[in-house]
Amino acid sequence: MQRLKILAAVLFSLTLFWACNEDQVITNNSSPEVSDQDFSEKLAKGNKYAEFEVTLENLSPATGPGASQPFAPPVMATHTPLFHIFRMHRFASDELRQIAEDAVSGPMLDMLNNSDFVYDIVAGSSGPIFPGTMQKFVIKTKIPFVKFSLVSMLVNTNDAFTGIDGARLPLWGSRTYYLKTFDAGTEANTELKAHIPGPCCGSPHVRVPTHKRIKKHKGILGVGDLDPAVFGWDNPVAKLTITRIK
Repeated sequence: MQRLKILAAVLFSLTLFWACNEDQVITNNSSPEVSDQDFSEKLAKGNKYAEFEVTLENLSPATGPGASQPFAPPVMATHTPLFHIFRMHRFASDELRQIAEDAVSGPMLDMLNNSDFVYDIVAGSSGPIFPGTMQKFVIKTKIPFVKFSLVSMLVNTNDAFTGIDGARLPLWGSRTYYLKTFDAGTEANTELKAHIPGPCCGSPHVRVPTHKRIKKHKGILGVGDLDPAVFGWDNPVAKLTITRIK
């Protein structure tokens, strides 16, 4: 009986694990599916170094100048499997909070730079990614930094962000991820212009704080000043393509 209870607990934990990952992304792979160990072993046969082109496309509707949901310049990193930039159903770090609420990336960059589990860090420098547009970046890795993470605020919201935690890098070719939107849980979704920093509202660093876990965002509901027909979006909100170039 005790063994059955243990087995049931293990199966339940695995179900939760896969459910959390399914909530996070939908993937389309043109690169072979390999484990982290296989990736490391195959990379080790070469020069133990790899370089990737990262393309982030904003799929939210272009409903007007600065409308719908521009993405803040993203923050991304390559890191070991032990590191997490965010996790579903966990509380957001203060570094993530500042990105999700006001697109302030400095504290997150400092945290990444000071981590032994992080190899390369890229911060967007070409301004926001507007609806219907994309930006490209280049990031590097080496063994054992075989994972990739990214976060970016949807700037016409209280604390919505899109991103991915611990994505598997392609051994060769490309790997595409369709990203959903997350609620950081750190600010009430008032949808009021007085609380939102984006071009819709111009009110940075003004918040109604909350302490909730990260979850899927419900979108613009029309409870405040924002019209869902103008500022709303469907999931997936972003397309992320990672292509090995070296």
